[in-house]
Amino acid sequence: MSDGLLKSWLFGIALWLAAVLAFALYSVEASRQRLSDELIVAGRTLHRLISQRAAQHDAHMTSLIALADNTDPARLNATRQVMESVARFYPRIAWLALVSLDDKAGLGATATTRSNDALVPMIEVPADGGEDLSPLRDAIKGQQRGKVEAYAGRNGRYLLAKRAQAPSDAALVLSIDARHLLEPEERPLWAHMRLTLHSHLLVDLPAEETASATASFVAPSHFESTIDSGSQKISLSLDRPMSTEALLPMRQLIGFAAMAGLASFALMFALRQRTAAQKSLKSTQEAEARALLQERQALLAHASRVNAMGELASGIAHELTQPLTAMLSRSQAALRLAGTDRPDIGLISEALEVNVREAKRAGEMLRRMRDYASNRAPEPVTSAINGIVAEIAALTGADLERRGIQLKLDLTKEAPEADVDPIELEQVLHNLIRNAADALEGAQTVGPQIEIETGAVGGEAKIVVRDNGPGIAASAFPKLFHPFFTTKADGMGLGLSLCETLIQRVDGGIDAENAPGGGACFTITLPRTHKQERP
Repeated sequence: MSDGLLKSWLFGIALWLAAVLAFALYSVEASRQRLSDELIVAGRTLHRLISQRAAQHDAHMTSLIALADNTDPARLNATRQVMESVARFYPRIAWLALVSLDDKAGLGATATTRSNDALVPMIEVPADGGEDLSPLRDAIKGQQRGKVEAYAGRNGRYLLAKRAQAPSDAALVLSIDARHLLEPEERPLWAHMRLTLHSHLLVDLPAEETASATASFVAPSHFESTIDSGSQKISLSLDRPMSTEALLPMRQLIGFAAMAGLASFALMFALRQRTAAQKSLKSTQEAEARALLQERQALLAHASRVNAMGELASGIAHELTQPLTAMLSRSQAALRLAGTDRPDIGLISEALEVNVREAKRAGEMLRRMRDYASNRAPEPVTSAINGIVAEIAALTGADLERRGIQLKLDLTKEAPEADVDPIELEQVLHNLIRNAADALEGAQTVGPQIEIETGAVGGEAKIVVRDNGPGIAASAFPKLFHPFFTTKADGMGLGLSLCETLIQRVDGGIDAENAPGGGACFTITLPRTHKQERP
């Protein structure tokens, strides 16, 4: 698997995981909020119901104590009937009693007794369901008349007591079963419910829906409130466990994960297609740019050669003058010999042979000029390096001789070959020779000399062009082959840049340094033709 494809897959997986994680976090928070809201709604509903029922207890206390505030037997009998009706219709009221607070009568007695010949009527509904009020005797006697007070009882019950108005010394006591303050269908089975009175736990009902109540990473939701009653300060507490299944429904998570996976795969595929299209477009643009650059480089190379031919024109004219002068003098001599009475055929033939040799020499010079200035497309061919060096030496020799510069050739006998374009390699060598000549002439070097050396090392052919001039300034080395960098007052800075381009086109290299004995030294390295490579 390629690095690009692996990165694409990793990006898709990371995107999918991020989407699933975000959905899971959102689901957990939304579920937590929903469950908390449900708990608050349930808590408020239960608070309202319990408050209403507590208010009913206060109303019962008010009506019953009003009936009992009279020792008339008929009123007491009516009070008993009302108390029995209340007990029958309100199961949460487990026990009702009208008790005497007279010190001579036992608090909470269950039978009619006499004290100091006075009849003390007592009522208890039901007759056998009484509470032991002895511990509360003093507290009830100390109550403010007409005010209801609540006391914690046993087995989930609490007591309500109210003293009658003076001069009666009776009190009404109700025993309320807190477990029946709510009907079974009213209680939320998913919540843990507690009812407390004065910090005394009356009801503790754990949540019954425990099938899915597994461990969770979220704390239970809590609701707590005291009911609206002046006498019954009952605190309602609800706790709802936040199970993992309730917070994060697996079916929804799996469904979203599947959809997110498909979306991530589709996005990854689209991104890959887009990336491939961009790479293709970029490759096309780079190819077009390379083609345009090569075209411009070819034009620049041709212009450079034509300009070089202009610089060499005087030397070439001098070179052509020599064979033409020799041909003219020999031809005139042959005419004179032919005009005698007895012409010497041998001398005439010798003169004509000289003319042929000089004509070939002039033709060879013109061929070099025509090839060097040609604008044909470069085409690397297997070429003898020594031959190319000899060609450029012959082409530039006259100009160097005119400028008083000696050209020395040190050609290896191994005669290395390389796949190059001969004209372009000649152009590179000509640029290096011309730069060396300009440096020698500008520095007015004594005994100026340019040396061209060829050699072969392993699979590489080397051409070294050195001079005995002032060398290259240290500050110029970093930018020596950069376009438009030049140390000449009238230079354009394209010569060495073009040389590097032409050499690199055939997988070669060109380096510059200062020779140990002084002067600049340029080394051209070319890959040798395969058949010539040595181990």
